[in-house]
Amino acid sequence: MISMILAQRPDFADAARKIGRANHHLFEFEKSAKSYFDKHPWHVAMVPEKRGRRFVIPAGERRSFPDRTFSLIIGDIVHNLRTSLDYILAACATAQGNKIDQTEFPFGRSKSDILPRMRRRVQPAGVIAEKLVLAARPYRRGNKLLWAMAELDRQDKHRLVVPTACLTRVAITAGGWNGLPPKTVFGEFRDGKGALVEPALGYEKALMMEASYNPEIVFAHRSPLRRRPCIASLWAMSSATATVLQSFEAAFGTIRLSRRLLDVSDRRLASLVEGN
Repeated sequence: MISMILAQRPDFADAARKIGRANHHLFEFEKSAKSYFDKHPWHVAMVPEKRGRRFVIPAGERRSFPDRTFSLIIGDIVHNLRTSLDYILAACATAQGNKIDQTEFPFGRSKSDILPRMRRRVQPAGVIAEKLVLAARPYRRGNKLLWAMAELDRQDKHRLVVPTACLTRVAITAGGWNGLPPKTVFGEFRDGKGALVEPALGYEKALMMEASYNPEIVFAHRSPLRRRPCIASLWAMSSATATVLQSFEAAFGTIRLSRRLLDVSDRRLASLVEGN
């Protein structure tokens, strides 16, 4: 374990507050998503329709997916997480008696990308901080979640709203009378574009009994986390960021502010896994 005794230990309270703020926005994101999905913005045709030579069940959304609303919240989340890492290095530099105007947590596609930035951006924070930054592996081929977080924040800073999409999986059950036992077929659609689900063989004119939906907000194709679920990915980013804070707290012997943050993110991740 890397350890060091300093006359003045770094104060990581502001970094912890930034992660806590990101978590606050994440709960807001979940609440907004639930509010949208509680309106049941989907529709499925009651009976299959003949399109050309085949029968299909049209399915889609009745309401337009509010992607901008969710994208703006994601921008707030990743910015707070990204900034918390800068605050960690600023706290270390302050404890060393150095200026903080040049300190910045480096990110890149590979380790070789961040090495040139270490001297100017991380060196003021001290040797221990340099080793901990490298141990965090903040690059695409290392800790992809940290790298993706920085990429999403970079996109947001350049006024490119983080792209999101709604991916809905639908299960359609038909039959139940006229000698047809209930049978379920599956399909998926996104962003209101709809889908044409093929009915089971022999159920081309069967009336729909029930339709159930499993919706999820995902990162869109232009995102570094393409098609990954937003809520689970963002909680994982929060956990990864708090883990970096935890490593600095352990090295410098400071109060373990990360403990509560990790408890929150890990509980939410476990809840999401159980929900699936």
